[in-house]
Amino acid sequence: MPPADDAAEPAVSETPPDPAGDVARAAEARSAVQAPPAPAPGGRKMTVHRAGEADPAGPPAAAGSGGGGSRPGMRVYQTEPGKPRRRWPKVVGVMAALLVLAGLGVAGYAYWYLQDTVSAITETQDVKQQEAQEGLDVALPDQPVTALVIGEDRRPGQGPGRSDTMMLVRVDPRTQSIAMMSFPRDLIVNVPGYGRRPINEAYELGQEPLALATVKELTGVSINYLIPVDFRAFQRIVGTFGGVWLPVDRRYYNVNDGSAATNFSSIDIQPGYQLLRGADALAFARYRHTDSDIVRNARQQTFVREFKKRVDRWGAATRVIELVSILRDNLKVLGSNKKNADARLLLDYARLVSSIPRGNMVQVRIENTSPSSTYEGKLEASPEEIQRVVNGFVRPDLASGEAIANRDVAKDPKKKAVKQTYDPAKTALEVRNGNGTPAAAADAAWQLVESGWTLARSTGDSVVPYLYTTVYYDGSVQGAKDASKAIGEAFGGDSEIKPLDAAAKAELEQGGVPVTQPIVVVVGKTYIGDLAPPKVPVLPEKEEAQITRDPKRDLDMWRKAEREAGFPLMMPTVLYAGAQTRDPLFSSQPPYRVYKTGGHKAVYVTYSADSYDQVFGVQAIDWTDPPILEGPTATRNYQGRTLLLYFNGASLQRVGWKQNGISYWLENSLTGRIPNAAMIAMAKSFKTVPR
Repeated sequence: MPPADDAAEPAVSETPPDPAGDVARAAEARSAVQAPPAPAPGGRKMTVHRAGEADPAGPPAAAGSGGGGSRPGMRVYQTEPGKPRRRWPKVVGVMAALLVLAGLGVAGYAYWYLQDTVSAITETQDVKQQEAQEGLDVALPDQPVTALVIGEDRRPGQGPGRSDTMMLVRVDPRTQSIAMMSFPRDLIVNVPGYGRRPINEAYELGQEPLALATVKELTGVSINYLIPVDFRAFQRIVGTFGGVWLPVDRRYYNVNDGSAATNFSSIDIQPGYQLLRGADALAFARYRHTDSDIVRNARQQTFVREFKKRVDRWGAATRVIELVSILRDNLKVLGSNKKNADARLLLDYARLVSSIPRGNMVQVRIENTSPSSTYEGKLEASPEEIQRVVNGFVRPDLASGEAIANRDVAKDPKKKAVKQTYDPAKTALEVRNGNGTPAAAADAAWQLVESGWTLARSTGDSVVPYLYTTVYYDGSVQGAKDASKAIGEAFGGDSEIKPLDAAAKAELEQGGVPVTQPIVVVVGKTYIGDLAPPKVPVLPEKEEAQITRDPKRDLDMWRKAEREAGFPLMMPTVLYAGAQTRDPLFSSQPPYRVYKTGGHKAVYVTYSADSYDQVFGVQAIDWTDPPILEGPTATRNYQGRTLLLYFNGASLQRVGWKQNGISYWLENSLTGRIPNAAMIAMAKSFKTVPR
């Protein structure tokens, strides 16, 4: 769908030296794109588990009806049909919805008008959307909430098109985190009632109800909200915020003249950090014609992450009337028809979103795909790959970045190392059912196993009912108390930690099952089948840095860029092995760009390694506090420089620093393909450009 017209001022762009030749080369590159290699065979078969079902694949259970049952290979977050999910309805979304509502949170607009607006955006007269609301789960206080965002590719004068974008967004108040999971629109999945088809056909065949059912079956994730995205509204909202500052990785250029090679949306965006407004922002987020859906998903997630920074900085109070007007006319945030949010709740949810640290936004993507054997040009992903991504979505990795910085860069001198008194993999514990829900103990035990507590086992019922999950520990066993605190944190802030004394032991053994382990977890009614991510990171192995050291490489180019910029520059003396100083699709264009943006002078250099998904860059700008450098995951000192490290889970996305009033950063590819070791080695190698 071509971008809708936008009244906002377009971003300034430059004409490439040879657009016709570059377009032809882009078309050739597009035809040569191949899917990533297939993942290795093996692993568990993904199955669906619902409360009350037993499966032999789960952890062993002892006697006791409530604690019995077992778990399948895929964790599923849903309840029995007709039983509402107990989650807190925090309004989340992507692009328009997620952060615009955060703006309302800070605005504090008149309650009566906001209530009317809430009714307008949370109620729908569309029959299909009302049907989809029946498949949404009700959220519960203090629990994670998930939204499915659907962008429709509808052509003028035509019926429902295929979905242009499908993304899950999850807000977790326990960990103060936002997780995003995207689906390549060419991914072959099971569409209920239609068999295996590309996932974007689900919307075309059955609109919101079928798209929702398809994603729920694929992932097993409970979904609380549905957000249909209107692209014209997207542009207007971006315009309301004055645009979004985005790190554009390379040149994007196409003029649709009707030929086969250019028959997609026109776009003209230069590389480098810049403010993109409505039409350009939409074109950047939707672009996919010379790369792949996987790269496109990463580009959209980058947009969402940087849009949050824009909203947090800008604030909505100054233009709230205009913003509310746009919401009323263009946005739907649909919850379960069993319970809808009112204005007061909406403000609470919006404040939560705006308060979450920007470093706690995690992007997960389906990356290990193979060409489909039944649909030419489409992709397949194994159940193991889907499970990997879902696990990363419901338990986002918030701890690895700091640990990798300690191991691979330098230890944080401000933090005293605390010796851990227990090993989760060697800590024996039993789980008992205290809430009366069938298989609750087995469900919790399996989640603990997946979180690293590999010896967790379900062992029956508690005769005494429990409201709050309680963790008992034997104080005579080394590390048991500390381990019980970590387990309690996984169950949420309302869990209780108590000594396993004689009275507690006698109470637990009333059902006839003896206590045999130093830690006993009794699952209470506050447990809803979802644990917080573990705080102990599972680090990837430290790899050798594949780099090439050459202090004089590109020296003439850097000197020329420095003269044009008018301020001193730093350049890398080490580069990722095989990297070329060029844009892979526009070789006729110089690899560096000197430009002005937002009143600041800037320099950007494009590098590529083998393919379009390994494009990375170096940015310098005479701006001491650009939004992109806010909220680093970790900071480390290196030879007089403070390195700002930005992780996405265990992947290092950006390394920044500031020197003499100039901000610098090394930006990984959109999909994070440049290894951590190479990113760190390159960042450490920067030296002042020699005269």
